Amino acid sequence: MNLKLIVPAGICIALCSAWESRLLAQDVPEAGQIGQQTKEAADDSLKLIQQELAGGGDAVTFGELLSGQAGIRAVESGSAGAAPLLMIRGVNSINLHAQPYIYVDGVPVRYNSALDPFLSMLRPTRFAYVNPHDISDITIARRGEALSGIGGRGGAGAVYITTDRGEFGGTHVDFSASHGWLNADYSVPRMGGAGFRDYLRSYMAENGVPESELSTSPLFNSTLPQYNSNTDWLGLISRNASFDDYHVKLKGGDADANYMFSIGYTGKQETLKGSGLERISMRFNLDYKLSQKFEISNNLSYGNTTLNYLEEGPDWGIHPLFVAASKAPFFHPMSHDPTGAQTRSLAGVDELGKSNPLALVNSMKNNNEENRVDGLVTAKWTVSPELMLNTSLAVNYYNIKEKQYRPSLGIVNDLHRLRQNSKRNSSELMFRSNSWVEKSGKWGAVNNFNARAGFLVETYEEKSVFARKVNAGTDDYETLEQGTVDSASGVKYESNLLAFYLRGEVDLLERVHVSANVNLEASSNFGPESRWMVYPGVTATGDLLDRDQTHQVSLRAEWGRSGNNDLRGYYYKSLYYPANYFGFGGVYLGNVANPGIRPEMTDTYDAGIRAALFNDRVTLDAGYYYKNTSNLITYKAVPIEIGLDPQLENNGEVVSQGIEISLDARIVEKEGITWNVYGNVSTLKNEITALENGDIVRSLGGISGIAREGEALGSFYGYKVLGVFRSAAEVNLSKADGTAYKPGDYIIEDINGDSKINEMDQQVIGSALPDLFGSLGTVLQYRRLSLNALVAFSSGNEIYNSLNQQMHLMKDYSNQSPDVAGRWISESQSGAGWSRAALDDPSSNGTASDLWVEDGSYLKLRRVTLSYEVPVQRSLRFLEGLQLYVTGENLLTFTGYSGMDPEVAGSFDPLLRGIDFGASPMPQSFLLGLKASF
Repeated sequence: MNLKLIVPAGICIALCSAWESRLLAQDVPEAGQIGQQTKEAADDSLKLIQQELAGGGDAVTFGELLSGQAGIRAVESGSAGAAPLLMIRGVNSINLHAQPYIYVDGVPVRYNSALDPFLSMLRPTRFAYVNPHDISDITIARRGEALSGIGGRGGAGAVYITTDRGEFGGTHVDFSASHGWLNADYSVPRMGGAGFRDYLRSYMAENGVPESELSTSPLFNSTLPQYNSNTDWLGLISRNASFDDYHVKLKGGDADANYMFSIGYTGKQETLKGSGLERISMRFNLDYKLSQKFEISNNLSYGNTTLNYLEEGPDWGIHPLFVAASKAPFFHPMSHDPTGAQTRSLAGVDELGKSNPLALVNSMKNNNEENRVDGLVTAKWTVSPELMLNTSLAVNYYNIKEKQYRPSLGIVNDLHRLRQNSKRNSSELMFRSNSWVEKSGKWGAVNNFNARAGFLVETYEEKSVFARKVNAGTDDYETLEQGTVDSASGVKYESNLLAFYLRGEVDLLERVHVSANVNLEASSNFGPESRWMVYPGVTATGDLLDRDQTHQVSLRAEWGRSGNNDLRGYYYKSLYYPANYFGFGGVYLGNVANPGIRPEMTDTYDAGIRAALFNDRVTLDAGYYYKNTSNLITYKAVPIEIGLDPQLENNGEVVSQGIEISLDARIVEKEGITWNVYGNVSTLKNEITALENGDIVRSLGGISGIAREGEALGSFYGYKVLGVFRSAAEVNLSKADGTAYKPGDYIIEDINGDSKINEMDQQVIGSALPDLFGSLGTVLQYRRLSLNALVAFSSGNEIYNSLNQQMHLMKDYSNQSPDVAGRWISESQSGAGWSRAALDDPSSNGTASDLWVEDGSYLKLRRVTLSYEVPVQRSLRFLEGLQLYVTGENLLTFTGYSGMDPEVAGSFDPLLRGIDFGASPMPQSFLLGLKASF
């Protein structure tokens, strides 16, 4: 496979944000499950190069800062405001969420919404309210003991975010501003105007259109202006986008109170027109002492985010990028009157059945408006230096208003809907109370201990109301007051959680550190037989050398049990579902109570070694993990005669295992110059080891993913193509309906040897999970000048290139890849390996197959920054510091993948990752910024 090199259009300045901080890949158990975070002493030195987290290039959320960081794989898309796809140590659920939980100042937030988006793919981020400038630290929890402290939310790992706080001293003001330019390469291989006209005429002739009809068709009359363009449709709907970010932070305090207040604005356009994000965020953190023994901490934040987005999934009729790539270039974007004169109106749906791409980006509207308010109050009473009592209360409210407007002009009909308006109003409300007591002390002269015990109570409510009206009388109205009611629904979900926990740690003889915890948790998502679950964990670390030496080597062993309790639907009860019975409302018994259904359980084992040499100038951490998830929640099929839906039960097991290595080296450390190099690499082997209910297959856009024993979870599932039948004499297979294939059809591997191709001949054809991934970075500082670079890589993952498949499908009058010139036309023109061109694809040559599975490995220059600390004149005493920087992101990509970007976020469904429907690629960006302190 050829090597693909993606370079920026302009000069590649290797520059990345000076305030980008490499995130600490250590495990941080939640202190009392909420509030403060206690960092394990054994992992403190894994802080490779600690810089301020503010900045981060054009990152809108914390998720975009995780790419390339140790302990986690974050895959982004070019869609502004889309949540990156996160993975910590593999995928270990089939039907429940497979994303880590996010803890913001100790308060848990579900990473992705339980509701499907209006459009088929994009998952808007739920964390725009956490401005990266307000983050002081991000840590990754992936090891067993830390996850056992999270309990039923730890199965997929966790990410802890700590926001900035005030500090002793007078008020300090930090101001930052940046402006950036973003561009993306949308060069999808396709035919030009003349080439497509020739192909289209040949295609119609091959499918039986007589020459007399072709010769009189206006499509081939180059004298008509509406059919004689060479329109670059992709150029019309794409743009050079912009990024703007402004942030003000006030920090200060005295002996009794410290405060931090911030306000920020972010605007980020997507490189496809009609899409982008705007965010306003505010945060106020206050810590104060009522007395020498009593302290209170307050966290209050508000975020407002508006997101405009486009279809970037398998709804090909309104997918602007695909429509632009596949629309005939000889059509004009504007309409023409009967005399052939151009008008000011957009052209409608063309004679070949394609939407107008400009109507999709200019007239069709999809937007969300999110508002979130978070409050946290924590009180601490220091009874004595060794004894503390703590209590906290968190209240979070989240509201999202989603709207979609689909006009008629220029857009293909959606079934019976000429035009439509849809709206959904959703909200989430959580109350969480937690109280714990903490005791520390000594046993003898050198033995230290710390113990914590507490309980928490949480109640959560989620609800939404949806309505859609269709076929209003005109495109001029974007309101539910017009049109016919098409559908309406409401959803409500409630859950309660109660947990009691114990945690203790001891440091023995200044050589051995042992910690353990047990979490007893009850969730209302499960019935009385399995409502209470126990999640224990233990870690042992031993230092091989005295701690005061310049070198240190330590060994660790760890185990912990965590779970996934995100089962929604109360399946421990008998459930009745609504049904339409000849126009009358009715219900049917769809679920028989399963009181024994329980959370999925994950046991994580870790063993590793850590070496800190030359006074921590070189730090190496290497470890092996084994992660076993049992009690997978799967569906048990029942005979259709019973009249029940498939029934949920615990029946399955999946294993992930691998090696994780991190390295940090201060190569040069002299007066005026320092040079640091850091990196990490992780391996992954994922396998379903038990699935007694048999294979589980899910499909999206005609592409399937499968859960099967002995395979990686979410492997691609389809047919294997062996070639093309070049003549009638070669045809030796029949279709599922018994009819024979024709010359020019693909030869499908006949798995069971019955000479008939059907679903029994499908097989695993690839996996989206990588074998190896990681990053390599460096920071070089010379006096006031600093250069920071980060390279990320991934190997062994495969991508199903669905957009490329559509550009070779030849089932309708779409523009296609120039490759289809090598299609089979006749026995004497057997082509170069592509099937025949057949209207509506009667032989299913476009079915999911290994033809479209590609190696997705890549090496990407993620970020590079050049920054300069400007000397401050004595006359400007109000100015404490000034830093200028220039940043480049995604400047170089080395890959063999033929698509626009080897980073494919795709679906959040565990079985449907790695499918490239042609989403916007990650843009190359250049930013200029400054940070001033007063």
